[in-house]
Amino acid sequence: MIQMNNYTQQETIAITIGLPVYNVEMFIQRSILSVLNQSAELNIEILAIDDCGTDNSIDIIKEYQSSHPKGKEIRIIKQPHNMGCWAARNRILEEAQGEYIFLLDSDDYISEDCIEKLYLEAKKHHAEVVYGSVRPVNDKGEPIDIGQSYLEQPYIVFHAQNGLAQFANNRLHPTFRDYIWNALIRKDFIEKHHLRFKKALFCDDMMFSADMTPLIIDAVLIPDITYYYVIRDNSLSSYQHRQVIKLEEIKESFRVYSYLKDKCTELKDKEYFEARCTKGMILMFYAVCGALKNRKRIRPYLTNQIIKEAIKHPLQLKEITKFKRYRFINLGFYIIGCLPAFISVLLLKHFGRKKNYI
Repeated sequence: MIQMNNYTQQETIAITIGLPVYNVEMFIQRSILSVLNQSAELNIEILAIDDCGTDNSIDIIKEYQSSHPKGKEIRIIKQPHNMGCWAARNRILEEAQGEYIFLLDSDDYISEDCIEKLYLEAKKHHAEVVYGSVRPVNDKGEPIDIGQSYLEQPYIVFHAQNGLAQFANNRLHPTFRDYIWNALIRKDFIEKHHLRFKKALFCDDMMFSADMTPLIIDAVLIPDITYYYVIRDNSLSSYQHRQVIKLEEIKESFRVYSYLKDKCTELKDKEYFEARCTKGMILMFYAVCGALKNRKRIRPYLTNQIIKEAIKHPLQLKEITKFKRYRFINLGFYIIGCLPAFISVLLLKHFGRKKNYI
């Protein structure tokens, strides 16, 4: 079922703001109001994907659709059944009528001038993607420090193949986090490269970014805070407050991070290849340490063999020995992945404890 807004075919929609909506009743009012109250004087459509939740999230959106002065901008599309965030985001990409697409998680919210600032930069520089800066907040909207200062970025304009990807991978410490939910993305760029979200229980946005970032030529980063990222302890990917963690969830996490580390095999001709490869291995190391830290709560049991397969290096030994940067880090990961499973896990525990990850 699709509820249409009042735009005519003659009107050009500048921006589609897309929200996957599933059981976010406590947050959706703040989120949808942040969109409806944008300062930009543009034709905007708000595309809410109803992922068949069990609370009143969609009813709240419908109330604003009928009562808010800009309620006509809202279009609600109902999924056939609960399909997950990745599928809802793909539905946004397929149904969007705007020249640009902005993805917003429906428990987060944006600044009043978010769309105006991103759109002006996109037009000024003919950008494929414009990224704003991010501020992490708690449920009450209070700023919190999650140790990611690079979420507030400098003003930079890129007009070169690999320019943004090189900046993102010029060293191991993060310089840029390419969140897809705080980016204004030109729709024809998405269609040109056939970009879609891959099926995943969580972190589908990270896989999408891994696919998209190497393709970007024209991009802008701005220092202005345009997005408020709400940190919730009870989110699906958070382990700390659960007594039992399903093994399938851990295996799904390993599958996602395997995709991120294996992606480097497509980037061997890039200047940033060695850094990107190393960062992929380090991300998997973080994921493995998180699983080992919570191993006693995982059901059924997380075996050593599953862990060893997760940490396996995607490159051959002869390729790693040619590295000019980070050679020994990659050799270490390669050796750990070749050892008997119980020794691999012992070494991973040892290094994880040294880094205070376990």
